[in-house]
Amino acid sequence: MMLKISAVLLTAAVMMCTPISASALDTKQAEGYARGIVTYEKHKNGIPEGDSLLSGRIAEDAGYDSSDWLAIGAVRSGLEKDTSEYFSVWKNRIEEEYSDDTAIDRLNATDWHRAVLTGICLGANPNDISDVDLLGRGTYLRGEGRPLDAQGLNGEIWALIAMDSCDWKLPENAKPDRAEIIHTIINSRNSDGGFSLTVGDGRSDPDITAMALQALSPYRCCEETEDTVARAVDYLAESQSDNDNCETTAQIICALCCLDIDPDEDSRFAGLTDELISYANDDGGFAHNKGGESSELASSQALIALCSIQRLRAGERSVYDMNGGLPEKPRKTTLAEMTAAKNRNTEPPASGNAPEGMPKSKKMLIAVSGSIIVFAAAAVVGGVMMRRRKEKENE
Repeated sequence: MMLKISAVLLTAAVMMCTPISASALDTKQAEGYARGIVTYEKHKNGIPEGDSLLSGRIAEDAGYDSSDWLAIGAVRSGLEKDTSEYFSVWKNRIEEEYSDDTAIDRLNATDWHRAVLTGICLGANPNDISDVDLLGRGTYLRGEGRPLDAQGLNGEIWALIAMDSCDWKLPENAKPDRAEIIHTIINSRNSDGGFSLTVGDGRSDPDITAMALQALSPYRCCEETEDTVARAVDYLAESQSDNDNCETTAQIICALCCLDIDPDEDSRFAGLTDELISYANDDGGFAHNKGGESSELASSQALIALCSIQRLRAGERSVYDMNGGLPEKPRKTTLAEMTAAKNRNTEPPASGNAPEGMPKSKKMLIAVSGSIIVFAAAAVVGGVMMRRRKEKENE
C-alpha cells in the first residue's frame, strides 16, 4: 500500500512539471519525467521504493531487450548505481546463452551490441565476460556465414555504436573495421537523405535514420560523412509528421543530442520534446501510442531520450559514449584520422563501481595500488614523526 501511495505522489509531482506551453522541456522537467519512469517500473514490478530499480523482477530479465535498455538509461541518467543483483543475473545469462559455438547464429547481431553497452554500464569489460568476447563476436568475429547485414542496416549501425562505446581498439585484421562499416552506412543513404532497415528499398524510416545518426555522430565533421549527416538531419526535420509512436520520437531526440543539437533550441525540431512527453501517463510510464497503456519498452526508450537531453545540457558525453572525461570538441578531419583516433582502448575506463567478484580494470588497479602506496608512505612518515616527538619528550 505504501508503495502505491508513494508512486502516486511522485507521479503527481512529475505531472506538475509538465511544460505549460508547447515550447521546451527544461532540464528539471526532464529529470522529473525520468524519475517518474523509475517509479512506474518499481510499482509495476513490485520493487520497494528504497530498493534498487535493477533488482527483483527487473533483474530476473537481465540480458533481455527492454530490461537492458532500462538498465542503460537508469545508469547513464545517474538514477541508479546499485547494479549488483542485475549484474549477477546478466552475467549468468551471458554464460548460458552467449558462450557456445551456436550463439552467433542463434542470436541477432544487435543482441551482442546491446550486451556490450549493458556490460559497460554494469562495470564489466565486455571483451571478457567469462571468456566470452561480446564485442568481437558481435562485430568482427562473426565470419562470412553470419554477416552484420543479415539483420539489415541495424546490424551495421549498432556494431559501430558498440565499437565506439569505449573507443575500442580493434585487431589489425578486423573485418569489418570502423571505416568499412561507416562506408556501408553512408552508401546506404536514400535519395531523400534518410535510411531504411532493408538497404535499397528506398523507403526511409525515421527510426533507422535516427539510429544511423547516432552511429555516425562521432564522425559528423569528417569530410566523407558530413554531407550524409546533414541530409539525414534534414530528412528527420521534414518527416516529423510521420512520427506516430514514443520510441521513434525518443530515437530522434537521442540522435540530435548525440550530434550536440538541443531539439528545444533548433527551430526545425520545435515541439519535439513536447511530443515525447505527450506519451507520458499518470502512472509515470510512457506508452507506445498516445493514450495507450504504459510499456517497459516505450518507457526505457523515453528514459534514454531524457537522459540524452540531460547529458547534453550538462556538457557530458552522449548516452552511448562511455569513455572517461569530458567530450572532445568536434573538428574538421578525415575519416582515416578519426577512425585511427578512436582505435585506442582495450578496456573500459576505470570505475569504482564494478560488481562484486568482477575484476577492476588495470587502470583502476593501478589507481588503487597508488593510493595504497601513498597511504603506506604517509603512515611511515607519521610513525617516524611520532617516534621523534616521544624521544624529545623523554630527553
